[in-house]
Amino acid sequence: MTHSLAAGSLLTVLLAAAPARSEPVPESGDTESGRAPALVSWKRSFCLYSGCFLEPLIPDVRFEWGQGPKEHWVLSWPIHPWAFPAWDIPGPTLIASPFVEPQVRLKTAAWRVAAGARVYVFPDSARLGALVEGAGLWGQDGSGGLAGVGLSFDLIERHPSTTPWTVSAVLRRTWTGEGVRMDVSVDVTVPLNMFLGSSLKAPKQPD
Repeated sequence: MTHSLAAGSLLTVLLAAAPARSEPVPESGDTESGRAPALVSWKRSFCLYSGCFLEPLIPDVRFEWGQGPKEHWVLSWPIHPWAFPAWDIPGPTLIASPFVEPQVRLKTAAWRVAAGARVYVFPDSARLGALVEGAGLWGQDGSGGLAGVGLSFDLIERHPSTTPWTVSAVLRRTWTGEGVRMDVSVDVTVPLNMFLGSSLKAPKQPD
């Protein structure tokens, strides 16, 4: 039984590796092969096997103060359905990602939901960058809007065909009819379109 299992596992590995050997890995910008660089699928596969697709189910923990003398702990579930392709302007690289974020304030519980967008700003070829975000907020403890700033680190090297997978430290300020409050958190963001596949065409490079 052990020998059969080992042989079956070896056969599975060989079959899985065969397509990779039969297709040469193109360089960035190789449009003749019609495929994006191997980094694109590797990043998505690594995320899948490491379980990062479960990240939207795991709440971020926010420490909140303001709107009265008491501080609060808040759980939030930021869901980023997709991230737009990188916008490479002269200087930084910009990436926009809309989100919906259910929240619950602990202790004197109150439910909220925020909807808005986050924009990452990365210096070219750098994985550490900044972010800004804005959203509308509707909740049992006040409705209004929020704005946030922070630092963000892309866990895997960026490419025009990849989706950012980031760890960020974010400071937010929220304005509601009930008052102003602040919160700080560390969050991991995985846009869900990472798992929909990548573009078949590698980005065309200038001559």
